[in-house]
Amino acid sequence: MRWRILLLLLFAFSLQPIAASAEPPKQADFVHYRMRAGDNLYVLAERHFRRVGDFAVVQRLNGIRDPRRIPVGRTLRIPKRLLRYEPVAARIVSFRGAVSLRRKGRDLPVSAGMTVREGDELTTGANSFVSMSLADRSTVALPSQSAVQVSRMRKVSLTGAVERLFSVRQGRAKAVVTPLGEADDFRISTPISVSAVRGTEFRVRYDADQQRAMTETLAGEVRMSGAEETSRDLTAGFGAVASETEVSVPLSLLGAPRLATPGEVQDERELAFELVPLSGARAYHVQVASDAGFLDVVAEATSPDTEVRLPAVGDGTWFVRISAFDHQGLEGMYETYGFQRRLNDIAGSVEVSRGGDYRQHLFRWETMGEGERQYRFQLSRHADGRDPMVDELGLTEQHFVITDLPPGTYYWRVLALQFVDGEAYEKWSRVERLIISADR
Repeated sequence: MRWRILLLLLFAFSLQPIAASAEPPKQADFVHYRMRAGDNLYVLAERHFRRVGDFAVVQRLNGIRDPRRIPVGRTLRIPKRLLRYEPVAARIVSFRGAVSLRRKGRDLPVSAGMTVREGDELTTGANSFVSMSLADRSTVALPSQSAVQVSRMRKVSLTGAVERLFSVRQGRAKAVVTPLGEADDFRISTPISVSAVRGTEFRVRYDADQQRAMTETLAGEVRMSGAEETSRDLTAGFGAVASETEVSVPLSLLGAPRLATPGEVQDERELAFELVPLSGARAYHVQVASDAGFLDVVAEATSPDTEVRLPAVGDGTWFVRISAFDHQGLEGMYETYGFQRRLNDIAGSVEVSRGGDYRQHLFRWETMGEGERQYRFQLSRHADGRDPMVDELGLTEQHFVITDLPPGTYYWRVLALQFVDGEAYEKWSRVERLIISADR
């Protein structure tokens, strides 16, 4: 009796007219399903369609005469819009700065481990970052000044395929994608382009003001589609630029810039990296993270110069990633370095006082950073510090007094020897000049 009622309902739905589409559907809008033993169109409709009566759409689309008798092994084209799905979620791995998540018109406070769902929109402010981890360990990261909506994140009931679509409204997104199943779908879109992958590492950027989108493939292969169904296959080391009317041919990305002094301890108040100039580079992009995978980015800067400065970070082991932009605006390949941060900054001053017929010069210095220190004070007649008149080692106080220096020009500096975790770090202050006139 149950099946008889179901068949009558299905027959009633089959008599309803099917609205014509204004434009032909795209291949990506369909699921291809191979019939198995025990399958028929009614069974599929009841178990996996959003509306049971939509079996008629599939019947007509595939030219099926009898919905109950379909050969095993036959492949059906089924519109995705007809199928049931279950939501899947991502979670926030890390974030820094001003990051907001908007869900159903409400702004929610962001926290590590927070669930991200289909329909959510993530936005980052200046010098702010957020990274998401998906169930298959793929990751999506947003740098500063970016807005990305999770347009689709679901599992299709019929096939078990997972579909994920991230829409870049402004700024950039970087994805590292775990190799996908045959029917899985992973895409990052902009208002004028779509980049689809099977398993790779790539970046997508959208400039709303200039109406330009860029895709850069760092590993694997990406297909970038744009206006008038134009598509480009981008292998590792290539990118493309899309406008409202066209997608460029694949363009070779710049190679990775190099640090001029890799392994140098970062001990100044700000982080400072000197890069080796790269031919064809218009600007350099530098990021700092607490992890080698750059899920926890803490600072970034873009500069036309090879000396790039970033805000201070705490002492410890950090990672820096550097890349370059070409004149098309494409960001090239990157190189990652580990570095030690040990703040050991020194600033000096001189105070003059009189004691009877004598004049005293009190040399002071202040330091920033953790750990115990010893100091070395040098005074010389030469700007390069050679042949010091005074060279005092093993000082523990942050001052040194010299009495009744003769008139003339002097140069002085201080070495701070910092002891942290069983390691010793040296840092000279900048050379200071002192002029003593003959007028006593």
